[in-house]
Amino acid sequence: MSGQGKNFKFRVNWPLMRNITHLSLPLVARMRRLPMKTPSMKSNRIPSLLVLALIPFAVHGAGEVVSLKEAAQKAVLQSPEVTSKWHAFKAADEEIGVARGGFLPQVDLTAGRGRESLKPGDGVRDDYTRSGVVLSLNQMLFDGFATRNEVRRLGKARLVRYFELLEASEGVALEAGRAYLDVLRYRDLVRLAEDNYVQHKATHEQVLQRTRSGVGRRVDLEQAGSRLALAEINLTTEMANLHDVSARYQRLVGSLPPAATVAPGELGGTLPANSKAALSALYRSNPTLLAAIENTEAAQYDVAVQRAAYSPKVDLRARTDNTRHYLGADGRREHNVAEVVVSWNLFNGGSDRARERQYMERRNLALDLREKACRDTRQTLLIAYNDVQRLREQKTHLATQVSLLERTLAAYRDQFNIGQRTLLDLLDTENELLSARRAAVNAEADFSLATLRTYAGMGQLLPALGLQKLDSEEPPAGDLASVDAASLCPADAVGLGVSDRAALDARAMARLADKATPPPVAPAPLAPAAPVPAPLPAATPAKTAPSLIMPAAANSEEAPLVARVKGWAEAWIAQDFPAYNAFYAANFVPGNGLSRADWESLRRSRLSGRQISSVELQDLRVNFISPEKAQVKFHQIYRSNVYRDVTRKTLDMVLMDGHWQIVAEVSVPCAGNTVGGCR
Repeated sequence: MSGQGKNFKFRVNWPLMRNITHLSLPLVARMRRLPMKTPSMKSNRIPSLLVLALIPFAVHGAGEVVSLKEAAQKAVLQSPEVTSKWHAFKAADEEIGVARGGFLPQVDLTAGRGRESLKPGDGVRDDYTRSGVVLSLNQMLFDGFATRNEVRRLGKARLVRYFELLEASEGVALEAGRAYLDVLRYRDLVRLAEDNYVQHKATHEQVLQRTRSGVGRRVDLEQAGSRLALAEINLTTEMANLHDVSARYQRLVGSLPPAATVAPGELGGTLPANSKAALSALYRSNPTLLAAIENTEAAQYDVAVQRAAYSPKVDLRARTDNTRHYLGADGRREHNVAEVVVSWNLFNGGSDRARERQYMERRNLALDLREKACRDTRQTLLIAYNDVQRLREQKTHLATQVSLLERTLAAYRDQFNIGQRTLLDLLDTENELLSARRAAVNAEADFSLATLRTYAGMGQLLPALGLQKLDSEEPPAGDLASVDAASLCPADAVGLGVSDRAALDARAMARLADKATPPPVAPAPLAPAAPVPAPLPAATPAKTAPSLIMPAAANSEEAPLVARVKGWAEAWIAQDFPAYNAFYAANFVPGNGLSRADWESLRRSRLSGRQISSVELQDLRVNFISPEKAQVKFHQIYRSNVYRDVTRKTLDMVLMDGHWQIVAEVSVPCAGNTVGGCR
């Protein structure tokens, strides 16, 4: 038996296996309807934002200038956060290949040889050597589209990892830019603190010399010494701040700040003309929002994968088994089988239904996170864009302030040297100039940072800084989810209006005119020698009584209401708040969320300090809702010495104890401050 075992040869029915394989592959291709090629994004190539040339980032010399772009690129290259996102992206790419394997046949080869002992029913034991080989093929034909949906889900998950990689790259570039700008900022602030110390030291020495010579006062010396101590404190504080931001730069970029840096000036590219255009760019290219959108698509495919459990599974199975000495019989036994197997789970305790609901809730979670990402990114971009506009205007005003204060300080110093200015005037002006210069430095750095934040909010910071990336690394537009992001969080800019500077200037001139009017002065006597009657005091001009203009009641039914409205307006004109407040019912609820106490305080403040010229009520209409309820509508034209407005008012009035009381009041400003603006 052993000799025969050594000469054993097995034979596989290769024609049968080839026919089964050729039969199964076309069925698989038609069933899955998915291309068998590699993913459209070339995942085997590292994105160029991670493969930027290393030569420019060699160790800089002691005096070599490093730009913001170079610092940001170096930070992106060396950031562990970016490289970890890259590896997650690569892992997601390979995960798709794992799932695609479900479309292909599974072929297994099993061979064995060993001793067996067989004892049949007659009781005679037979010992022999058995050997054999088994070749099996299993091809999935239908699985409820679970494999297809799993491949699609992983494709979406891969896009999520891609956008997370871009998000990390832009985030690191932004933080590196922030650190670079902070180093610039605090180096300038240290320089200003040093100059301020020098100025106060010189002033202190000058006052000290005057005091020793007997010209100056001791209190001036103490005041100068106090300001010098404050200048020393400011200098040490700015040095500590510079140390802290330099350490942060080292953490982000991987090296200490260079000895020489340059102000970034206007960054490359052009910002959108308005905030709505910036939001449109956000919807197209912000990686945080795009990752959240693709994540919802992946969650939807995940639900489809779980629903495959309700469908039958169809497999094509083929097997060839060649055995020598099968059950002790001499010779070779060959067993070939090819079959289509259908399996269908009819009940498993409701687990499939519960699992489907579980993944549907995960999809709902992804939808909520998508909307949150849209709202968060919209807020971030709108704030950054508004900061750019605000700081651009502030820089101009601060430059003007610094220039004027420099000239003022020079004049004050000359006047102090000749005794026409006090030491306190000089020291206060020096501190004011220091504050203005500090504000100008901060505004310049904040403006550049706001520009970086705006580009990052739109998802365009890498192109704006000139960081290159391979076009082939971008996913095709057809692979991206077609979701209207603007419908998730509409591109509505926060409109707070713009202060009317012309109107403010007019108010200032009116206030100046009121203050410039001199009080009446009694004439002086002509000759002191001759007794003359004392002159009469000048008469004070009588104030013009404010007027109330309003139409009469249309009929006797409306007369009580119109009379009540007239009394309400007259109390306001008379600036008699208790009488005015008595026209409002005890259950009156002010609008705009104000409490009754806050409303009363606001109305009192509006009456104080104003000279009411006139109140005119036009287009007065009365509408009776019931015998005890009515609504009065009219246009109110209000004029005072400092204010004028035109509103459309609606008073809801209720008859209480024989008197009509106001229970609700609505005021709508008229466009253009004209009655026509409310029509």
